[in-house]
Amino acid sequence: MGIGTSASPVSGTIFITALVFCLLLLAWGRNAFSDVELLQNVLTGTCVAVSAANDLSQDCKALQLCGFPPRSGFVAQLIGGLAGSIVVPCALYVADDAYGLGTERLIAPQGQMFATLVDGLLLAAKVPFKPVAVGIGIGVVGVLADFLVSRESIQIPAMAMAVGLYLPASLGMGILVGSLCRFAGEQVRMCTKSSNEAFLRTHESILAASGLITGSAFLDLCLGIGVLAGFSTEQLSLFTTSGEEGKAPLPEVLQTVLAIIGIAALGAISFFNSLNGIADHTVENGKAGGSLQAGPGASMM
Repeated sequence: MGIGTSASPVSGTIFITALVFCLLLLAWGRNAFSDVELLQNVLTGTCVAVSAANDLSQDCKALQLCGFPPRSGFVAQLIGGLAGSIVVPCALYVADDAYGLGTERLIAPQGQMFATLVDGLLLAAKVPFKPVAVGIGIGVVGVLADFLVSRESIQIPAMAMAVGLYLPASLGMGILVGSLCRFAGEQVRMCTKSSNEAFLRTHESILAASGLITGSAFLDLCLGIGVLAGFSTEQLSLFTTSGEEGKAPLPEVLQTVLAIIGIAALGAISFFNSLNGIADHTVENGKAGGSLQAGPGASMM
């Protein structure tokens, strides 16, 4: 439903699970609507289990990299899991009731992909094999390309190609612009920093992008709660380009200029953070070469 900041295989795992269960139901001759409801419950449980396991593994690895034993975070993870089981259903209810999951106001590319799979295999019994074959071919080419160029210490991750294929172009362009700004910042950093620090990567730009994604989701959630309470988002629109009454006219040229300025500001955030961030394995005072020291028991659970 949203954009992730890692290559965590949540969507892929659920897709494989859906495909396997669809094939099993077809083999048993169970393709009624009631069977689809059963499959929906199975996929929901799979999604929750895979997401929780993925979050747990990432938290443990983050604790270890920061020099803490992973077991020290179990209490916080337990609290987060219990709180999430209450907050997430409420957030989904608000999002669906206020915007509508899968609509233009709240796109859900992964959910639409799963729905197409289930509908094509079980209900309609007609799968569009041509686009599926094209996607498989592109995936094979992407994996082969990544394997071949990896010998030259170059990465062309197939996961990034897959994300670009099934996400809408409006989101893909934003990812492209942000990536180019980060790449530009890293290149300038390589030319200006000392030799022992220039080639070390920084992660401040990733943190900034994660903050933007989280902030956007939180703002949408707050607006959704307002919509459920009777608030109209049209009240936030002060300008118009189509002559609506009660709103100040805004020329389309000025609207385009303001949009470009906004995109440039977001790109500048990514560029600045990738240029001035603290490099990996560098202590906070800026001296290169000071690697993070793992605390006692860092590799112990």
